[in-house]
Amino acid sequence: MALDAVGGAERSAESARAGRRRRRWLLVVVVLVVVVIVDQVTKEAALRLLVEPWPLWPGVELALSFNTGAAFSMGTSLTPFITAFAGVVVVAIAWFAGRAASVGWALVLGLVGGGAAGNLVDRLARPPGPGRGAVVDFVDVAWFAAFNLADAALTIGVAVAFVLSWRGQPVLITSGGAAR
Repeated sequence: MALDAVGGAERSAESARAGRRRRRWLLVVVVLVVVVIVDQVTKEAALRLLVEPWPLWPGVELALSFNTGAAFSMGTSLTPFITAFAGVVVVAIAWFAGRAASVGWALVLGLVGGGAAGNLVDRLARPPGPGRGAVVDFVDVAWFAAFNLADAALTIGVAVAFVLSWRGQPVLITSGGAAR
């Protein structure tokens, strides 16, 4: 009888862990999909509406630009490599999504994965061709850079990851259930 109680408690604990993992996986997927959808919708709106720049306030305007490189237009000749790297990032995030050790890390994975996937869609589907496409940027901060919502999601995700790491929060749960 006592063994049944112990076994039941272990099964209950395992069931609770599995439920938390499913919820974290779902959070990663929902955040990732929402980021990609909002990013692509805003890029399409920018492509249709931004014939001329729209000033928002001094030094910041909505202005259409295209980037075949990475952040700050670095590596414009490396577009196929950047495309492949973004694909690897998205696949890795999908692989690890269910193992996020906390809701915070699930949010990080969703934001970073959504940002990478949003720009990956551009690189795969926009001119000049698959794997070499230019990313649509439309928020232009004169003293900084031009960016889009996928870039913003990536930046926010990295900032949250920095805070979680600084606080010592484990990133992933191992197959045995321990966080690391």
